[in-house]
Amino acid sequence: MFDQLQKMVVNPQALDMVFKMMAQQVAQAPPERREALSRVIVTLERTERGMNLGVSHSDDEQVEEVVRNAVEHWTEFLSRGFQAMGFRVEIME
Repeated sequence: MFDQLQKMVVNPQALDMVFKMMAQQVAQAPPERREALSRVIVTLERTERGMNLGVSHSDDEQVEEVVRNAVEHWTEFLSRGFQAMGFRVEIME
């Protein structure tokens, strides 16, 4: 099962499909929401054995909710993935 998930993540066609679905959802948002999303800066810093994620604030409360949910869901996804592989996971608040 893990091998299948890992293959999907490195498969360019599968990733393109996922990101196109995400882009279609964003395209359906009102123009002011898309504008508010475009002002948020997401910073990924690669480290030797990991990464740091930063997301700037938005003046739009719905965008802030999207950011909170995305961070929560990705944290859950990544932590469960590492736990499933046998790693001990510590989430720092």
